[in-house]
Amino acid sequence: MDAVAPALEVDWREFRAKLISQEAVEAGTAVPLTAAQSDELVLSASGENLELLRAQNPKLAAGKPWAHTIAAPEKGCLLLAAEDEFKLGQQYFHQSVILLLEQNEKGSMGVILNRPTTYNMGYVSGDNKGPFAKNALYFGGDVGDGTVSFLHGCEQIKGSAEVLPGVFLGGYDSACELVATGDAVPAEFKFFARYCGWAPGQLEAECSRGVWYPVACSKELALKQVIQLPKPLWREVLELCGGEAAAASLRAYSTTAEGAEEQEVIPEPELYEKVEEEDEEDNYGGAC
Repeated sequence: MDAVAPALEVDWREFRAKLISQEAVEAGTAVPLTAAQSDELVLSASGENLELLRAQNPKLAAGKPWAHTIAAPEKGCLLLAAEDEFKLGQQYFHQSVILLLEQNEKGSMGVILNRPTTYNMGYVSGDNKGPFAKNALYFGGDVGDGTVSFLHGCEQIKGSAEVLPGVFLGGYDSACELVATGDAVPAEFKFFARYCGWAPGQLEAECSRGVWYPVACSKELALKQVIQLPKPLWREVLELCGGEAAAASLRAYSTTAEGAEEQEVIPEPELYEKVEEEDEEDNYGGAC
């Protein structure tokens, strides 16, 4: 038991991933991978994106990305839209990757990680000289007009809340201080306008119907910038998951131009107007 405890302290979800993989091998539904084969899988799924991340954020790129599907949504997991969902309505959710910030009996909320807009924080704040003026602004969802939130990996920031191991939400004043002293750099922070919300039980029902893939992942996938990624984040995460998730990615990209869905940027004023025009019937990601 003593040998297990350190792994749990670092990230219990990674320990769980190893148990799930071991159980799949014992059940005959997967084959065991050597360390070299595991590295090859990561290189195939994330290699090009890792090269870009090393240039943008070397500290974040030091970790090894991982992801695996889970049975039900939980705080800190990703939600990946199923391949055929949201092609006609709420298209900002098509091939979206959502980080779930809260998941409890009162409902669920999260932010879309892969919908950058054409605007930055300097435009939003009206301060072009602020510490985060050049940071990209992401479209976080269709709820909460006027709200802005941000993610980061700095545990020393006061007033922040941990979403998953190594990923934190909020603490703006403290973040500004750290950037001013050189203890953090703006590229480590990711800002979102609005968010996604679900009523109690709504997200669980959508996952049961196959609308979303719930996925546990490493912090690198949640925190990195996704502007002009060589491989779209939706595709990268599904490939890291393997199995049916990877097959879904293969099916989607065998019939569409590579990256066409993922790299679309949502500009103003559509950022706020587009969601108001959606038909409220069959409305996924509605307000809690």
